[in-house]
Amino acid sequence: TPNRPDALGVAGIARDLAARGVGTLKTTSSPAIKGGFPSSIAVSIDADVQEKGCPLFCGRIVRGVKNGPSPKWLQDRLRAIGLRPISTLVDITNFLTYDRNRPLHVFDVDKVNGDLRVHWAKGGESITALDDKTYTFEPGMMAISDANGVESIAGVMGGLATGCTAETTTVFVESAYWDPLIIAATGRKLKINSDARYRFERGVDPAFTPVGLDIAVQLIVELCGGEASDMVVAGAVPDHRRSYKLDTARVSSLVGMDIPAATQIATLTALG
Repeated sequence: TPNRPDALGVAGIARDLAARGVGTLKTTSSPAIKGGFPSSIAVSIDADVQEKGCPLFCGRIVRGVKNGPSPKWLQDRLRAIGLRPISTLVDITNFLTYDRNRPLHVFDVDKVNGDLRVHWAKGGESITALDDKTYTFEPGMMAISDANGVESIAGVMGGLATGCTAETTTVFVESAYWDPLIIAATGRKLKINSDARYRFERGVDPAFTPVGLDIAVQLIVELCGGEASDMVVAGAVPDHRRSYKLDTARVSSLVGMDIPAATQIATLTALG
């Protein structure tokens, strides 16, 4: 539902179940990725976009990868939720979309010309997306471009021209935070219903943006081989935290049940 984007990933559902007393939540530590070389692709966000549409964009290059079929355990997990395994790189991004509610995009570095820039579309630019359909941008939509032009419909779907294939050996993994309202409007106007759009328009955890990137990079190195670059970052994690005073008596009145204050506090703490 729109008010529960955290439940769009297995990790969020597991947290809810553990808070209810169903099982024990298994926490995982964030991977410590040590970059072995500087990224040959820099990233930037136009100032007016950073203010309203994309406060954070980060990525890493992984070179020396072999993009064949993914291992059986990964294929089995994807098939269990109705997804068709495609290749290791695609399967990793799909897995993290559903497991951690973190959509990602992977560019074939050999097909990218120069650096990547996030900007507002002027209107009239066109792109053939990964679904092999051509879309035309309108003003107010966000785009990711290189020196050749638009390469991705930001937060919605990547472009076919820089997509990965079995011949891909070097990739740039993108992880960004996109404004939900802008993504929702873009998806509606272009009539694209992607897993990325579905999650970004409902809101994902901004603080998980660089962490999700490193989880993906770790999986890529483990399953495809290769070496990761230093992380490149444009912008910063937006502070969406809010502080509210818990009125335990008011809560009991609203739900029509007498819930002890200690129980309310323990439940909310378990939910994070």
